Amino acid sequence: MLYPKTPFLSNPLLEAEILKVNSAALAQLLEWLCLTPCITTYRVNRLRTTVAEYREKLVDKLTARYGQRAPKVYGLDSLPEVLCIAALDPQFVESSPDLTLKEVIVDTVCGAALLRGAHIYAPGVLAMESSTQPQELVNVFSDLAGKCKRGMASRYECSDKVFLGQGRVLMQRYQLFNNNEEPASGVAVEMQSNISGVPALGDLSSADALLQNLPSIVCVRVLDPQPGERVLDMCAAPGNKTTHIAELMGDRGCVVALDSSKSRVLGMRSRLGNYKSIQAHVFDSTKAVCPTDSPSAGPPFPCASFDRVLLDAPCSGLGNRPQLCCTIKQAKVLQSYPNVQRRLFVQAVQLLRPGGILVYSTCTVTEAECESIVAWALKKFPEIHLVEASPRWGSPGLPMPQLDVSQTQMLQRFGPSEDNGSKGLDTVGFFIAKFQKDL
Repeated sequence: MLYPKTPFLSNPLLEAEILKVNSAALAQLLEWLCLTPCITTYRVNRLRTTVAEYREKLVDKLTARYGQRAPKVYGLDSLPEVLCIAALDPQFVESSPDLTLKEVIVDTVCGAALLRGAHIYAPGVLAMESSTQPQELVNVFSDLAGKCKRGMASRYECSDKVFLGQGRVLMQRYQLFNNNEEPASGVAVEMQSNISGVPALGDLSSADALLQNLPSIVCVRVLDPQPGERVLDMCAAPGNKTTHIAELMGDRGCVVALDSSKSRVLGMRSRLGNYKSIQAHVFDSTKAVCPTDSPSAGPPFPCASFDRVLLDAPCSGLGNRPQLCCTIKQAKVLQSYPNVQRRLFVQAVQLLRPGGILVYSTCTVTEAECESIVAWALKKFPEIHLVEASPRWGSPGLPMPQLDVSQTQMLQRFGPSEDNGSKGLDTVGFFIAKFQKDL
């Protein structure tokens, strides 16, 4: 089939929930969400290495893989910790399948990841044709319809499968579909090329640098944490923004990281252990305010305990790109997120000291979770006001009846807008608002 132009092929009624006020911009937004950001970004930990040293490592990796075809690696003004990897030249991008090759079918989550440069891990493989051999080159398709049966051995004939690229097989059928209690793990297919042109390097994250979306990096720069401050990351897992906060503070001060999931906190603790300033707790941030003013080493905390608060709120995640098929199927699921976001915001304002900074962010594009939350917050909390969310790499917020032009100009929305401040850098969808509490 042709590449999708909406993530809601199976549920078009959900489209109406995304932009209720700015509905004229919806078609462009939906098509943009299906496309792959062409730039790959790494955030370098400058407490451990230099940007120049890590750039050399990336260049060596790319040269070893692509030779003279290797894409450019470059930095960004006002974001000195960032390195970007450009897309491959279009003439070297495989855009159609080789009809002589066998096929591998992956789910849409795996398909989206491989378009961002990942390899195919075993859990993402739905089907592999029988007699496929190790090191054999195969066409890779994604099943948009969700009808492919796991373990299928014949060719999956379906009009709703889309070609994504070609890869080399590392695991055979008996390893992938063994029916054991322990599911298969590891790289099943090493991608050689994809239709997006993003270099197929996998994830090169280490203690020295982290593969991270550009708006997430901008978000912490907007927070602007300073050495010696006390900072709260309310919804911290997987800890990427938490470590960035600590790095910008020179690992001096206190960064409190909360998350309600025990497994996610345990998963990030090994990485957070490299920073002496970070304290991680399993705790529900909707209950983060202590009913008394007595000092507390751990949550809950008294009011006005923090100089800066990052509320990177749980959200619908509709800004993640590419989206081949949205996993949210019901409008009531989309409508549930603003309720949680407002409950968290109530706690955040109380925990912020007078004069302190609160940054609210989401990795989604719905008005209800972005601009509408800002309008609600300004009405409910007269003690806070918007300030410029700089450095500016996104566009202003969308126009809303409850916000004046000067207020939307202070917001950052990452989307398909032509006045995106990222100067041609293609990113995921994201939203950032910065507030200050009155003295």
